[in-house]
Amino acid sequence: MSIIQRQELPENIELLAAQRSLYSRAKIILGLQMVISIPIAVCAAIFTIASPELKGYIALWGMLTLYFDLFFFTPRVKKLRDSASRVQELFDIKVLGIDWNDIAVGKKPDPELVHEEAQKYGLDEAKKAGLKNWYPVIIDTVPEIFGIVISQRTNVWWDCKMRRKYACFIRIVLLSIALVLIGYGLYDKKDMFEFLTFIVAPLASTYVFGYRQMMEHTDAADRLDRLKDLAEKVWADAISGKEISSIKINCRALQDQIFDNRRRNPPVFDFLFKWFRDRNENLMNKGAEALISEISK
Repeated sequence: MSIIQRQELPENIELLAAQRSLYSRAKIILGLQMVISIPIAVCAAIFTIASPELKGYIALWGMLTLYFDLFFFTPRVKKLRDSASRVQELFDIKVLGIDWNDIAVGKKPDPELVHEEAQKYGLDEAKKAGLKNWYPVIIDTVPEIFGIVISQRTNVWWDCKMRRKYACFIRIVLLSIALVLIGYGLYDKKDMFEFLTFIVAPLASTYVFGYRQMMEHTDAADRLDRLKDLAEKVWADAISGKEISSIKINCRALQDQIFDNRRRNPPVFDFLFKWFRDRNENLMNKGAEALISEISK
């Protein structure tokens, strides 16, 4: 059975459904963090300007928001992200025919967890349609070892650009908010202590959340660039005629890095994920075709 046939098996589609369910919950929490940390925090700062008598309460709200961000929201997102990355890893090893690495990855996800999360996501035909053709179908035309490396390269290519653009957007937003606040403080001739305590303090969670998102997505993009280089090195070994056993060892080492990257990557909102994946699916297939053309050279 080929990679393309294995990825369409019901048990593997179920793994993708479970992965989507876990990531979706992480994204919901992240969205809640974003709403509390940015628009509500900005409104609180504006409210401080309009109603100075409530500035102490609003400053307290800012500190509480920061507390929940650091000690509730962030750990919960991290736990869901870790579970989702293990489910995705199980999908990959089943589809690509790679051994599970207990040392690098840890314990396999429980079957009960997979089934429960898949049911939450939904397994109707419309849902399953979006989970099919995970890897480019063209890899069915080449020996499996080449298909494994192409699939791994696909895993690390498609979302690097999106993460860099997202990090840049956050940087612009944070800088814009800072410039507006500084401009207001200078215009109104605010005392520095009052400015920091009652206007900047409510926005502390905004900058903690924004800075963390910016750095996590930038770091993720940097890791993806390094993984792409590593995948291309494994590919060069494969087309040079190196022994298959040696290439498979390198594929497992690459898979360890892919898992670690997934486990550390911040979630990407579904609308960005769908927009970027739909937009770049043709490019992904073209990239696979270009790699396959190298085999016959």
